[in-house]
Amino acid sequence: MRFLVDENIFPKITSYLRSLGHDVKSLQEEGIFKIPDDKIIRMAKDEDRTIITFDKHFGNVMKYPPSNAAGIIHIRIHPPLLPDIISAMDNLFKKYEFPSFSGKLIVLSKSGYRVRV
Repeated sequence: MRFLVDENIFPKITSYLRSLGHDVKSLQEEGIFKIPDDKIIRMAKDEDRTIITFDKHFGNVMKYPPSNAAGIIHIRIHPPLLPDIISAMDNLFKKYEFPSFSGKLIVLSKSGYRVRV
């Protein structure tokens, strides 16, 4: 899968995703900071990448309808401890039933995930 990792995501999560064989573009590694969410959505869609973010704004389906995105994974794990996030992502990747995240908002929590279309 192809991911666009928001600037607020820990570098170890980026490394974890790459270790699984995913194609990952990191805004942090690219030196892209503080760009508007609209531009992130557009960049991800143009490059066919699912956004991974802690940013709650991407969970607003009225502003960012899942059908207009290449996919969004909104991490809602508090406190955002790396082992909990990795565990939740492992669970998502093992149990997710769709061929891609495109057009979907995945809200990832410590106890599981929910999908909004």
